Amino acid sequence: MSRATHRTSHAAGRTGHADSRTGRAAEPLSPAGAPRRPGHAHSPRRARPLLTELRRGVGLPAGATTLAVLLFAMYTKADDWLTDWADTTDMLRVTGLLLGAPLAAAVACWQGGRERRRGTEELLATVARPPLRQSLLAAAPAVVWPVVGYLLTAVVCLAWTWKYAGGDGPHVSLIVADATAIGSLAVLGFVVGRVVPWRLAPPVVALVIYGVEPFVGNQESGVAWLSPAKEHISSWDRPVWWFGPVSMVWTAGLAAAALLAYAARRRARALALAPLAAAATAAALLAQTGDGLWRPDPASAALVCDEGTPRVCATRVHSRMLPDASRALAGLTAKLRGIPNAPTRIVEAPVDSRARRTDAAVSDWTYYFRRNEIVEPEMFAANAALGATAPHCRGVPDADRYSDLNEAVAEWLAPMPRPKNVPAGQTEPGFTRNLKRLKAMPDRERTRWLGDYFAATRSCHPERVTAP
Repeated sequence: MSRATHRTSHAAGRTGHADSRTGRAAEPLSPAGAPRRPGHAHSPRRARPLLTELRRGVGLPAGATTLAVLLFAMYTKADDWLTDWADTTDMLRVTGLLLGAPLAAAVACWQGGRERRRGTEELLATVARPPLRQSLLAAAPAVVWPVVGYLLTAVVCLAWTWKYAGGDGPHVSLIVADATAIGSLAVLGFVVGRVVPWRLAPPVVALVIYGVEPFVGNQESGVAWLSPAKEHISSWDRPVWWFGPVSMVWTAGLAAAALLAYAARRRARALALAPLAAAATAAALLAQTGDGLWRPDPASAALVCDEGTPRVCATRVHSRMLPDASRALAGLTAKLRGIPNAPTRIVEAPVDSRARRTDAAVSDWTYYFRRNEIVEPEMFAANAALGATAPHCRGVPDADRYSDLNEAVAEWLAPMPRPKNVPAGQTEPGFTRNLKRLKAMPDRERTRWLGDYFAATRSCHPERVTAP
């Protein structure tokens, strides 16, 4: 046997058995004895590239930071939103878009410059994977994890609100739209990180987003609704059904267009026009609709009343405040009881279409409550008394005298709390004189006078009221 033949036979023995007919070495054997397929050792990594990216880099820490920051911010303002679903949704929107979105965009911008910092851009260009897929995989951690952090914050806050809120439930479509906006801004930040070779780009991106969103949201026109952080503070409105989906198209369309324009192959970059057109259409619809994106919800404003006389009524979304409200107004209702023509209901405004002119309206109950427990019962009762004496007509003759009478009656019904450092003598002379006379009246005479007073004011003839 020659040396060459011996070397060939020895190599075949190391790599596997030789084919008896061709003399060529067979496929190498795996430890189990089966032939290995080309690339078999790398197939698990190829099957799960997204999971590999999600487990490493800045994405997971960014998501945890987003969750911690948002939960802390929501916790510090808990008394302001643990009232109803609308307040919770508004606070989640403001917190998520003003704090979470700049953080996500900054992290994504840093992620976008990863290959440039490592000096692996040329090596990455030789990989067979398409550039768009490379960009999607690289951006995924910085986009997905902050969105997950926001959604977990929303789940925690909504579960907490469930204990206090009434009504039909949260505006889930808007929460999903806010999550989409956070992810879309992160994608835009990633593209900036790929394009701009500057280490200070991430904080600049965060500052720009933090400043632009409220600037757009504070515009006087319908353009304000192009800001994902735009608030709508009303417990008795609901968004139109398409508001959330169209908002998602607006923000996601911009992000998709930017990513395609940057990462798609040269021949396919024209595809970026499709999401850009969708985003422009959605923006036009949002801006033209403006405040009409929210509509009054009669079910939320429907009144739920106690069984007292006069009855105390809360709107459905604040129905869990009703027990404390009835207790706080017990003194006022006791004084009104038995007075002819007095208000028959003390209601939370806005009232439904069946509200009567004899109702005493008190607006913004949430100002006096924290987590459905009343914290300012005296002020609440005093404002209910002002609602009971508020004029229902315009162009009242002798307005000063009429105002003095109203304030005197309201003060007798439920005194307005005043700071201790304000002397009682600094009140208006007419008001003070009427109040003293009202207090000095015998009960029967005062009841008769108050009956005439309420009858004259409700019939828009306050000039018929004589001083007590």
